[in-house]
Amino acid sequence: MLSKKQLGFAAVVSLFFFWALAHNLNPILIPQLKKALELSDFQSAWVDSSFYVAYFLMALPAGKLIEKVGYRGTIVSGLVLFALGAWLFIPAANFRSFPFFLGALFVLASGLTLLETAANPFVNAMGEPSTAGRRLNFAQAFNGLGATLAAFLGARFILSG
Repeated sequence: MLSKKQLGFAAVVSLFFFWALAHNLNPILIPQLKKALELSDFQSAWVDSSFYVAYFLMALPAGKLIEKVGYRGTIVSGLVLFALGAWLFIPAANFRSFPFFLGALFVLASGLTLLETAANPFVNAMGEPSTAGRRLNFAQAFNGLGATLAAFLGARFILSG
């Protein structure tokens, strides 16, 4: 049976997988949104832009949030924003509203910004300083797994018609 500390580490490591999954579903989503909403090339470029503008705008507030509520509180806040952004895709799809999709992506990416900003140093702080690099390398390995599975899942669920 895993200890409480090991379970916490496993939970944080899973975040590395999930944010890689989200990042790598974005390029699969763009052509589908372009087709479904009849977007121009300029408009479809805003899909990636809304995602990465969130990183630019939320990075410093994420750091301030860590100072205020700590790593765990920031991770929980990030998960809430990430879930809210994902949930907002449902009404965006129902209304077929491009601005709504951009807003949902921005909220989702804001959650990812909080997660990434907090998870990396949290992994470092979860044990002996001498093994921090190994823990972070192990956690980062799940980025590759998430990226690989995103292609499979995107093909299966987004590109399936």
